[in-house]
Amino acid sequence: MEKINRREGNPSEGNGWDGLCIREPEDILAFIPHTIGEWPTESLIAVAVGGGSVGVTVRVNLPTDGSGAPNAEELTGAVRDHLAGDVLADSCVLAVFTSQSWTDPCAPPWIDLVTSLGDDLAAAGIPVLDAWLVGRTHWRSMLCSDASCCPWPGRPIEAIESSRLGAEMVYRGSSFGDPVRHDSRKPSPRRLELEGQAICAAGEHGLADSELWWSAAAFASALACWEEALSGASIPAERILFLASSLTRPALRDAALVAAAVGATTAWTASVEVGAVDPAELASRPEPSDFPGASSRRVQEAVEGWLAGGRSRGGGAGTEAALTYGAVLLGGTRERPDWARIGRFERLLRQMSELEEPEIRAPALALLGWISWARGRGSRAAAYLRRALLAVPGYRFAELFARVVDSGEVAGWARRPETAWRPVEEAA
Repeated sequence: MEKINRREGNPSEGNGWDGLCIREPEDILAFIPHTIGEWPTESLIAVAVGGGSVGVTVRVNLPTDGSGAPNAEELTGAVRDHLAGDVLADSCVLAVFTSQSWTDPCAPPWIDLVTSLGDDLAAAGIPVLDAWLVGRTHWRSMLCSDASCCPWPGRPIEAIESSRLGAEMVYRGSSFGDPVRHDSRKPSPRRLELEGQAICAAGEHGLADSELWWSAAAFASALACWEEALSGASIPAERILFLASSLTRPALRDAALVAAAVGATTAWTASVEVGAVDPAELASRPEPSDFPGASSRRVQEAVEGWLAGGRSRGGGAGTEAALTYGAVLLGGTRERPDWARIGRFERLLRQMSELEEPEIRAPALALLGWISWARGRGSRAAAYLRRALLAVPGYRFAELFARVVDSGEVAGWARRPETAWRPVEEAA
């Protein structure tokens, strides 16, 4: 189950999402994969409409047995409840993305499920305006039997990809990927380059030994390097290795996540507050050893900046930072996270997930799962977490978050429009 909050623009008047104009069904169908981050497979998508704008988008997996009967009631109830939570929703549209063939114009696949859902939504005061089936090669309305407006077998998929809104989204920098899957393709030259440098640097600096990461110097160096990368600086391959290796220590993994969402000052202050790092160790060693991530001087300057930032917040800064730290891990701070920094975090993690060492791939994949969950993309999060557990069976972070995702819990950020992730904004 994925739920994405959106209440922007006016599709009927042409104001659209941030100036995007929605006039045709192709426009909504083109926007769906940009909204959820991938082209849906075997999925039902419901999009709320009301108040002259498009609101909540809900994605659910289609029942696996093909009949729709065993899980239909639970599925329709979940969609109805999520759409009903959008106070401006007075109608909706549905889209079924499936590989099942549609051979009889009068009997589209999943029509019983769509009809049942339509009845539930109508009873809740959210009638279905239209429902489309998107197959492998064509798409067509499931509710229209008039061949003059909906000719058989439908319109080609290319009409969605080349729609005005789809082209505008790409122009603005938005993109979406294929569904997450275990990739067994031949490694790319970039992946081989990273792996080669990883082996050399790990051996030279002893980074393969996780005990190293318990030193304050290594912790500070890694966090300083993470902050530089998250701020948009170009990162060489050997530094990517250093950052990837830092994820093998859970406290550093979590600090990097918090730094991505709310900044390194909070990550450092909270880490000190909970005892993950002792700044006195740095004070007793004014010239910590250089690591491939950052020089001693740059680490000291970074730590001084974090300490100054904590002091500027007055007494109780450590406790406040620790509370924020926990709220970030649970995707529920009151303030909106920095989605642009989280996007940079995601791009680095994707590179790290390509490395060969499972002890590095597991945390990278698990963090990608956390990002997807924080964005409200539950099924994508579950796929990443499964891959993390394939890399390292029993990996604790992945196990814990898999339970959260499997329970249907939605991140607090994703439940509130003012804090929810917006792919168009991030692309800009």
